Amino acid sequence: MKFSYTIAGGAVRIDRVEEPQQIVIIPDNLDGYPVTELGDYALAGSSLEEIWLPTNLKKIGAYGFYNCERLRCLHCSSRIIDLGTGLFAGAGSVEVLDMELFEGEKSCLKELLSELRQTLRVRLRLGENGGEARLIFPEYYEESVENTPARILYIETHGCGHRYRYCFGGTEFEYQKYDELFPHVKVQEPEDLVTELALGRLGYPLRLSGKYEKMYQEYVTEHWKTAGRLLIGADVKGGRGYGNVEAGRIPWLVETVLRLEDGRPEDGRRKDGWSEDTWQEDRETNDRIDRGIRARPEIQVQELIQMAQQAGDTQAVSWLMDFRHRNTRREKGDEWNGQGQRKERKRRRFEL
Repeated sequence: MKFSYTIAGGAVRIDRVEEPQQIVIIPDNLDGYPVTELGDYALAGSSLEEIWLPTNLKKIGAYGFYNCERLRCLHCSSRIIDLGTGLFAGAGSVEVLDMELFEGEKSCLKELLSELRQTLRVRLRLGENGGEARLIFPEYYEESVENTPARILYIETHGCGHRYRYCFGGTEFEYQKYDELFPHVKVQEPEDLVTELALGRLGYPLRLSGKYEKMYQEYVTEHWKTAGRLLIGADVKGGRGYGNVEAGRIPWLVETVLRLEDGRPEDGRRKDGWSEDTWQEDRETNDRIDRGIRARPEIQVQELIQMAQQAGDTQAVSWLMDFRHRNTRREKGDEWNGQGQRKERKRRRFEL
């Protein structure tokens, strides 16, 4: 991969990226000068899927990513102050924006979000020790509707994504405004997306107040099967992909979010562990699970084990079975099969 560039005023403008690969990394410096600009049409029509822009980049020229139909992930800093017209024209597959934020400086986040109206997963990083937030901005689109008798043309907005893109005070992103919109997204977006949004906020709680942490936690607790499926899916992908959930997070879901180890007052769980009798799943409990309603902890763990087994997530299966073993009261004479389930006891018949 080669770069055609121009040096002017002690800085580099990249005019064209020659033969770009699937992942393009724009260097911080060329010939000892900082790269501060990406020229017009610099990557137009290329087949790249992911691009890393340098920290000190200040400008991206017009139609910089024109017709980059496979572009899915953009890594950049918030220091870009000039975004050219038609930057993402024909590049409608972008689904992740990974941005390093510099607080106290003018940010380009608001402007980038206005250019990308599709469902967008955004990762905001505040340096090495400053924390991280993982957010989802839902899709929205506008439709022109004509009222012929009144000779009026007005615009209808569909989706709640436009609300999320207004969570700013100037150019500074306001996390509280973002969290306040959760009731809207619960109504208008699919359960998978809403659950992923809640998991992202809980897993990376930058500027997350206790009030909204409880709100997200209650939602995930009610939709625990969806949360488990998403996290198990991330395990199977091995961390590959562009979602806001990561591999290896099942222990976090079980212990920190669902708090199954702590139990709940209505569970009927004794302090010395789950009773063996509670493993007998009656019809009422099965119905509650099918409806996605909160079930007993031991039933939830069993369901997660089955989900992980079906998906081939051996690491999650191993951890969940060990977790269940640690939290179950065993009685003398119990026998267990290879699935981590207790075998039914055989009763002896005595006759006189």
